[in-house]
Amino acid sequence: MGQSFNIGADLRAWAERAPARDAIRFMVPHAGPGRAVGTSLSFAALERLSNRYARGFAASGVARGDTVLVLAKPSLDFYAFMFGLFKLGAVPVLMDPGMGFSALLKCIEQIGPKHLVAIPVVHAVRQVRRRPFRATQTFVTVGRRWFWGGASLEGVYRAAGEDDTPFAMADFDAGEEACIIFTSGSTGTPKGVSLTHGAFSKVVRDLTAAFSFTEQDRWMDAFAAFVFFDVCAGMTAVVVEGNLTKPATIKPEHVVQAIQEHQCTGAFASPIVWAQALRYMERQGLELPSLQRAVTTGAPIAADMHRRFQAVVEAGVQLHTPYGATECLTTAHIASDEILGETWERTRAGHGTCVGRPYPGTAVHIIRLTEDPLPEWSDELLLPVGEIGEIVAETPVASPEYKGLPEANAAAKIRKGDQILHRMGDLGYQDEQGRLWFCGRKAHRLETAEGVVPAVPVEGIFNEHPAVFRTALVGMGPRGAEIPVLLVESEQGATWTEEELLALAVGTRWEGLVKAVAGHPGFPTDARHNSKIRREDLKAWAENHLRGKLPG
Repeated sequence: MGQSFNIGADLRAWAERAPARDAIRFMVPHAGPGRAVGTSLSFAALERLSNRYARGFAASGVARGDTVLVLAKPSLDFYAFMFGLFKLGAVPVLMDPGMGFSALLKCIEQIGPKHLVAIPVVHAVRQVRRRPFRATQTFVTVGRRWFWGGASLEGVYRAAGEDDTPFAMADFDAGEEACIIFTSGSTGTPKGVSLTHGAFSKVVRDLTAAFSFTEQDRWMDAFAAFVFFDVCAGMTAVVVEGNLTKPATIKPEHVVQAIQEHQCTGAFASPIVWAQALRYMERQGLELPSLQRAVTTGAPIAADMHRRFQAVVEAGVQLHTPYGATECLTTAHIASDEILGETWERTRAGHGTCVGRPYPGTAVHIIRLTEDPLPEWSDELLLPVGEIGEIVAETPVASPEYKGLPEANAAAKIRKGDQILHRMGDLGYQDEQGRLWFCGRKAHRLETAEGVVPAVPVEGIFNEHPAVFRTALVGMGPRGAEIPVLLVESEQGATWTEEELLALAVGTRWEGLVKAVAGHPGFPTDARHNSKIRREDLKAWAENHLRGKLPG
């Protein structure tokens, strides 16, 4: 018999090993819609509460394998009932509200959840938009329940009775489904990604090795999902104050406060959160001496962020920038020392952003560029070292499928024997040392009269200007004859000239590529990290603002 898995098993192991240590701390007091009160839960308390919720959900009709749509805000109760659902063997479905109202309803209808656990506003919506919920049998309100019936989260807790013994967790094989997480839809329609119990376990082990997790660590989290990995790795997760579904709105002083007050040894936040926090610390003359490492992911960052980070931490502390996706969480990894010491000169010369070497047990392949489905793997797809193509990941953490989307699966999955390889939808190449270089989303490439142009390598040149916060390369005109133009989001109060920017490309392979430059008031970004630039939205803006500036 093979090894068995359950995400809840790690929580139980740490509750037995370190029952009194805090598993989760919130920066603001939490009265809660359920039974968690205060600002923290120990491992033992989280274990007990999750057992009660598992038993309560079972008594309410939730069974192993049932899909449970969860639309609730991060809280102590949220993590407790989520671990309860995992223990029960249900399949939580998580969606980003930031994807937009219409997209959210479409995704709910497509997945057809059997049960719903959600805040009151969602239940109010389903009274007038019933079609997406027509397959749903059980309704649980996280918060005050009004006229719509169903159970409350408090009612689920009470349904468990007085039994406080450990809940008998469901056992799973590595390939069995643990949850469904929807993509943010930053480059298309959001899709439901199936994550297995075995993949989750490997992600925890990958992160533990890459970031040197220890059970004495306290991690500041500005991203709700990372809390699960912290808890399963035996660390204390410190959840920053603010709306975690909109990272750009998190106040930088709250980030600094969380790290300083709790003497956090690690921190995870989106690039936009770090950018705002580092500027704030520079203005206030603040430092973070307790930090031993930090992580950011979601979009390429400039070398300047690494330098600013190193200015507020102790010598030798690094900012890690791992590469992955919802469909393939741990793919490659790199940190500040290697970036600043080895790879950045190539980035500023237009060669892309180095995202490091694959995690153990993961292989990265670069294949020729095609929009065609690739049902079966062939070595003939491979490109030589140094040549830009599409990135494909071969790893146990890769999602086996998008739920109910055969066309999306055909476009993104390649079968290699018994394995499913994932096409990342990104452009990149590998260097002679086996490091992966990211060159942008495949959908964001320009197709000019001279050939294909990847966005990120070009942007890396112009992002070096001290007055530039970030840039976006977009193409004007029809595919095959697109004209490259550069849009610029400036540092606050800073100025630049077109001549200064274009001079940065002199001597690089992209010299003379950009035909026009324009400032932009603020780039549209993805819902999840508020950091990925939505270049497709900028194309129309460029058509309106730059048509008269183009030569000829």
